[in-house]
Amino acid sequence: MLSGTVLVILFMVLMLIGIPIAHAMIITAYITIKFVHPEIPTIIVAQRLFGGVDNYILLCIPFFILAGDLMSLTTLFDRLIRVADAMVGHIRGSLSHITIVVSMFFAGITGAAVADTSAVGTVLIPAMIKQGYTRAYATALTVVASTIGVIIPPSNLMVVAALVSSSSVAALLLGGVIPGVLAAMALLVVSVYYGFRHGFPKSSKISWKDRGMALWYGIPALGIPVVLMGGILSGIVTPTEAANISILYALIVGPIMIRGFPPLQKIYDSSVGVCTRTSAVMMCVGASIIFGWILAIAEVPEAIAAFITSITTSKILIVAGMLFTYLAIGSFLDAIPIVLIFTPIFLPLAEQLGIPTVAFMVTMVFAAAMGLASPPCGSCLWVGAAIGDIQVERFTWELMPFLAAMAVILVAIAYIPELVTWLPDLVLGAIK
Repeated sequence: MLSGTVLVILFMVLMLIGIPIAHAMIITAYITIKFVHPEIPTIIVAQRLFGGVDNYILLCIPFFILAGDLMSLTTLFDRLIRVADAMVGHIRGSLSHITIVVSMFFAGITGAAVADTSAVGTVLIPAMIKQGYTRAYATALTVVASTIGVIIPPSNLMVVAALVSSSSVAALLLGGVIPGVLAAMALLVVSVYYGFRHGFPKSSKISWKDRGMALWYGIPALGIPVVLMGGILSGIVTPTEAANISILYALIVGPIMIRGFPPLQKIYDSSVGVCTRTSAVMMCVGASIIFGWILAIAEVPEAIAAFITSITTSKILIVAGMLFTYLAIGSFLDAIPIVLIFTPIFLPLAEQLGIPTVAFMVTMVFAAAMGLASPPCGSCLWVGAAIGDIQVERFTWELMPFLAAMAVILVAIAYIPELVTWLPDLVLGAIK
């Protein structure tokens, strides 16, 4: 128990003085082994750090990100906007609805919220401001809508969650479909309300024939999620192979079929950016593996579970406590560290309560996604603020109705796990 206390205190101190999360986990693990468990050779830190990222499934993360970047460089992204306009453009506040729908479509390609914020925000935030939407509202909406990117498959965060919980990647990806769609619908409800309340403009009505043409026009872009999930669920390809196929799709369909090959310099710049982002992700994953191992040695998960159950045995209250923890910590930590740190702590407790692992992990990912748009440290906040040319504190209040709508869906999937497990059970059960 002493080692557990030392570990937690040391980790919190390092975090409070501003040490990056990955470095804090590595330092904590090393010092704990060196001084509390001297019988364990410290070289185990380096070995487990490398072993944590030496996993084939993690290769899909940079390729999913690159596929999304390549799409944003061609007219494929414009085609997504046209499809969204045909679907919801006739409703007052059309551009805000289009932002949400495009974010949902784009989520099926990149699997990364920050990429969604950047791609969608660069186009639609200036467009909304030009049409009379306030800068704060346009930025807040785009930031929250982009969090759907880590809920709807393919999701990089779901891949990490599958790895750390030893779950099926396909099951977690499918588990995010219904929560992701529900989140988009909840945001649309708030968006429509604001559209009518403030008299935001709307697009002219279009005929069903024109809607059909817009859908036909958007098939090349909408085809990527179909190819990805179809290949993974059918067992034809692994998630990593599917991610590579998505890059080939973006390079072939985007430039050749619709005549829009991007400059080679932009492709190179995207590739460099993907490498940088992937390095940060892998550093966190590797650090979390050694940190989780040290947590297990120190029996921290067991101690926390015993403490919680000593206070209450109510499943409702325990789940509420988990949700509160995710949301509170999510406003300060990035999504990946939340999943990596709290999975070994709370998953054993969830299993004791009879919560399916897939439902538990998807709920955690959903809550971590909300943290990306929550002040003060949500990473999507700062990207959106840069694109919208506005300080974070100036659009914080505008975030709240959208985050509240997301919270309603979070509570629903936490207490009704069938919303998560129904689709994986149906599809994977049918495939088996």
